[in-house]
Amino acid sequence: MENKKEKKGGGKLKIIIIAVVTILVVGAGGYFGYTMFLKDKGSTAKTAAHTTQQVVIQQGQQQAGATGQQVSFVQPVISAKTFGLDEFLINLADEDGKRYLKVKIFLGYDEKKLATELEEKKPILRDAIISVIRTKKAADITPKGVETIKIEIIQRINPLLEKGQLNNVYINDILVQ
Repeated sequence: MENKKEKKGGGKLKIIIIAVVTILVVGAGGYFGYTMFLKDKGSTAKTAAHTTQQVVIQQGQQQAGATGQQVSFVQPVISAKTFGLDEFLINLADEDGKRYLKVKIFLGYDEKKLATELEEKKPILRDAIISVIRTKKAADITPKGVETIKIEIIQRINPLLEKGQLNNVYINDILVQ
């Protein structure tokens, strides 16, 4: 009889220990999830976007200086706002002169005050983009080549802007013919 009473008392202690350990594990997981995913997400995203833009542009400039050609890998940056530049239809620099690129481009930025400047300078921005793309051949329109073109567009347009900087270029539709 004494053995049965001891086992029942020990069973309750095990249940209490398991419950406490479970609560601690769930609490630690909740704290980790909060600090990793929710805490101060807004300012971290802005800092990351600005840092990524600088890294991409610096990589493009360094590689351009070393090889005479810009080659870089664009890290994804999500812009707070975008500005559409309508559709472009641009002759490419192919030797036969019969190839063209049809593309829809959006400029990504974060500063609110930049929207009015982009609207005011829309013809200048379109001209800068056409100048960049007109030097490309149909063979340059590859996934890696498109990323290089995006960097060149950012590098060409940012010096023209006074109220902020672009942090990405988005291409929605692209057709080479």
